[in-house]
Amino acid sequence: MALLECRGVGMRFGGAVALYNVDVSARAGAITGLIGPNGAGKTTLFNCITGLLQPTSGTIELEGREITGLAPFKRARWGVARTFQRLELFTSLSVRENIRVAGDIRNRWARGARVDPRAETDHVLQLLGLTALADRDVAEIPTGMARRVEMGRALMTRPKILLLDEPASGQDERETEEFGELLLHLCDEGTAILLVEHDVSLVMKVCSLIQVLDFGSIIAAGTPAEIQTDQAVLDAYLGEEQKA
Repeated sequence: MALLECRGVGMRFGGAVALYNVDVSARAGAITGLIGPNGAGKTTLFNCITGLLQPTSGTIELEGREITGLAPFKRARWGVARTFQRLELFTSLSVRENIRVAGDIRNRWARGARVDPRAETDHVLQLLGLTALADRDVAEIPTGMARRVEMGRALMTRPKILLLDEPASGQDERETEEFGELLLHLCDEGTAILLVEHDVSLVMKVCSLIQVLDFGSIIAAGTPAEIQTDQAVLDAYLGEEQKA
């Protein structure tokens, strides 16, 4: 059984159809890729899953419980966390403070499983390779590292599923390689990851299942090997990516 299940999700903005009858799932302990051209509806789907948008049709379930109508903060408490395509950080705070704030907030609503914010922050900093930057203002660090800070803040909520929106953007080749290993490590600990990413080599390396969006609809789903040979995907997306 999938940890996250989106069934028949549709999203309209007036007369424009952003998502149409989208079925997407993600399992615990696995990385699921969600790829497609710019404007395909990937971030819109993330917004529907996290509650920033209310879909016009379909249902969203977490561990078999429907969350379609829940407010974003309630979904966060149930174990949904995300990063954003456009960085969303507290630019007046340090790296350490950006990550710790999520732990302090979590402790306000956690029932039983509270965390030691200081110790947990140190653990996340080490996990993400950010210890040396911990006391730097987040506005001063490179974009690739800033994306790790945003991910660290999400991890401080101890999510069941982590939605990552282009997390490798701004990273060099070495950083991306290390980042892929980090994602696999998180999966080994049982976290479900839904990954939107344009770095095709990273997606193919770390994902066990890939689902492809084009013009708001799923056009293919399968293993990396299956997706790389799917003609519809080559025509809509991968062919152009490989040329680039």
